[in-house]
Amino acid sequence: MDPQRMTRQLMIPIRAALLGAVLSVVFTVAVGSPPARAYVLDSTQIFGHTAEAMGAIATLRCHQKLLIYPQTPDTPPTIFEETTIYVMPLRFRSDIVSTRIRRTHLVYAGRSLTVIDGRTVVGESPFDRYQGILRSRTRGQLMQSARQLGIDTDISSLGRIEQSVVFVIGADYPDESVSQLAIDKKTFFPVRLLLVVPGSRMEIYYRKWQPVQKSWFPYQITFHINGHLAREIRVTELEANPSVPADLMDLEALKASAAPSDSAPQRQNQEAVDTVQQAVEDFQKKFE
Repeated sequence: MDPQRMTRQLMIPIRAALLGAVLSVVFTVAVGSPPARAYVLDSTQIFGHTAEAMGAIATLRCHQKLLIYPQTPDTPPTIFEETTIYVMPLRFRSDIVSTRIRRTHLVYAGRSLTVIDGRTVVGESPFDRYQGILRSRTRGQLMQSARQLGIDTDISSLGRIEQSVVFVIGADYPDESVSQLAIDKKTFFPVRLLLVVPGSRMEIYYRKWQPVQKSWFPYQITFHINGHLAREIRVTELEANPSVPADLMDLEALKASAAPSDSAPQRQNQEAVDTVQQAVEDFQKKFE
């Protein structure tokens, strides 16, 4: 047999083996690469889909239970009945009225006011920040809310939260050193809001999304501080587009009705006030 022909025949299986090895490496890299390195939509595109998925609605009234979990795991949570009102996109109000405490928190655009037992309270609790994303029902509103929460909307990546593939806005997954918002890749609903300050982190999970008219809303929201469950919201009833008196959502009217923060409250139950406020004081100071 011609030596050159024999050489060519011997090279055929070698080339095939080399080609197979190269294809194997390429496939392994493509499949095994971290999700953050894959091509993802930018935040503008993601928020456009999220706004469409959440749907538009003018006003919502929510009846819900607020569970405040103690630091000791064997102690049951303290439960309050809470009513919240969303007037999209700028106004939000929550009311807790019980024999132990009366608390109203009102938001208008970038301003907010909290009144506990008839007196004003300076500073916003980080626990009240969950509702900004839920009030935002357009792409522009979602972008603005994310930036107000300290999220860098120029960064987006692909990651995984609780076995679900998510878009991560504000960080390169798996980086959790900065504030970020995770959006479910299939449903485009918000999944987790992570707020980070030096030494502390709060995770807010939006769960059990349910339809209300032509929009969607989460029936469960959980709050975790440094990995520990601190609070939970369980929605019991939703009213779509209820009639809401204008003065109920008026920031100045609420301010005028309350005493200054340094005056004695109209009715004070220190234990109840501490239950609502004390759990977040150290964390809140880090945000100020």
